[in-house]
Amino acid sequence: MKRFLGALVRALLVVLIIILPSFILPDVGKITRELALIIGGIVAAFTLFEYASKSPGFVDFRFAPPYNRFRIAIIASQVIALSLIFRASVQGIPEILEWANKAVEYASFPFSPVELAIAKTGVDVTSVSAVLLTQIFSASFIIAAGLTVGLSLVLWIFGWPTERAEFNLWVNLPTFSPSSVAEAEKRMKRDAAINIMLGIALLYAVPYGFPYVIDALGAGILENQHSLVWVTALWAFLPALMVTRGIAITKVSRILGNALKNP
Repeated sequence: MKRFLGALVRALLVVLIIILPSFILPDVGKITRELALIIGGIVAAFTLFEYASKSPGFVDFRFAPPYNRFRIAIIASQVIALSLIFRASVQGIPEILEWANKAVEYASFPFSPVELAIAKTGVDVTSVSAVLLTQIFSASFIIAAGLTVGLSLVLWIFGWPTERAEFNLWVNLPTFSPSSVAEAEKRMKRDAAINIMLGIALLYAVPYGFPYVIDALGAGILENQHSLVWVTALWAFLPALMVTRGIAITKVSRILGNALKNP
């Protein structure tokens, strides 16, 4: 029962995160809200099934908090912040716009993925749309990067996972299946490096797909605030997922290596 209630709370939280932008953003239609609720229900059903089950499924580190809580915190912080920036741009809320401009400053550095993302949208850099796009891309990047660093510090400084004897490698990495325990450490280090490198590469690779999306769906997609919130959030969230997964696997591989050396 306790497991089911915990899974139910997580499922409800997922629904809340998915529908929040449609209620925060100004001038969102009823159909958009209903669609967000349907999508939220589908994702929530998967979450409920995954966390209510006693056996491992697809989610990594399900039994090793606070890893997954941080991942939820990243996407929740992104969609709420980006929605508030859109709302502030319409209603003129200076405090939020000031924070957004700070994010632009922090995200402005040589070879910034934000600059590449804006360039690939094809929006005139002197237009009002470009200013808003720069703010939301910068905010999404800064939030994802900041919380990724925060999670990394938690994993390493505070000794995650806290009790090695209670940490089950095969339950927390259900999709990881090396041929032997001796090979596991090497495979994990390789997979961790691949995840981190791919995560960083995705930040720069995904924007190259923007022109194709705009050609397929029309330039009007850049005026749809709801779509932009999720596109911008996922652009930084997916790389954050891969990087944090790589860091977590690196930590676990180190624990496994020590355990093999000192059985």
